[in-house]
Amino acid sequence: MITKKKTYFSFFGVLAATVNRKMHSHFSAIITTNSQNIPKITKLLFAKQLKPIKQYSTNSI
Repeated sequence: MITKKKTYFSFFGVLAATVNRKMHSHFSAIITTNSQNIPKITKLLFAKQLKPIKQYSTNSI
C-alpha cells in the first residue's frame, strides 16, 4: 500500500519565506544606495579633512 504524504505550508514557513524575500529586497536597496554614494562621501571627507596651518615649521617664535 502506497501512502502519499501531504505537504502543507505552515504559517511559519510562509512567514519565513516572506521575511527572507523582504530582507533581501531591503539589503539590495541599501547596497545599491551605498555603492552610489560612497565615492561622493569619500570625496567630501577628503575635501574637508583637517590640514596643518604651516606645512614646513621652522620653530621660529
